[in-house]
Amino acid sequence: MAQQGQLVQWNDERGFGFIQGADGQKHFVHISAIGRIATRPREGDRVTFNAGLGRDGRPQARAVRILGANPVGYRVGRPAEEAAKLRDWRAAFAFALLGFLGIGLLLDRLPWLLVAAYLGMATLSFVLYRADKAYAQSGQWRISEVTLLACDLCLGVIGGLLGQALYRHKTRKPDFVACTLLIAVVHGLWLGGLSSGFINAAGVIAEVAGALSALG
Repeated sequence: MAQQGQLVQWNDERGFGFIQGADGQKHFVHISAIGRIATRPREGDRVTFNAGLGRDGRPQARAVRILGANPVGYRVGRPAEEAAKLRDWRAAFAFALLGFLGIGLLLDRLPWLLVAAYLGMATLSFVLYRADKAYAQSGQWRISEVTLLACDLCLGVIGGLLGQALYRHKTRKPDFVACTLLIAVVHGLWLGGLSSGFINAAGVIAEVAGALSALG
């Protein structure tokens, strides 16, 4: 049964906060549980919501409606949202990197093992972003930003970019965005050089192997 309350805490950057309900409890609320409105939620907003429990057993608000807020029109629905996500620069960069991999493989300028490593790490990175988004929505323990960025750096950048774009995750933190862009540019230059033949993959591998053998 719906009850009224007030949004007493709100972190707009991370998209969650707490509602003080008529039952005297504070209920965790994520932006995904709030009905579509023309403006962002603000502390002090009066709301109606259905009380429930999150995965961690703590009170969590569902089906939240901000009283007095203007709803977004029907035309801006999920298909439009998904299309907007795919127009995000992160998605465009990810598809460009995939294109470099495809070109390099077709022209026999990229070892298939390197392509497989990129795709495997991309899958892992995408799963991590999806999991961290779910953890954020349920108020659970989060995956550290260092882990996410490290996975992106270690060949998982394609999945990381797609995960950020599709789940709108980690896209409002300037430091994280800057690190993501730097990693994407580094991998773009690297893969672009390999796929164009400007960088010789066989020569790089031979030099790395020689350096490792010398260290051994």
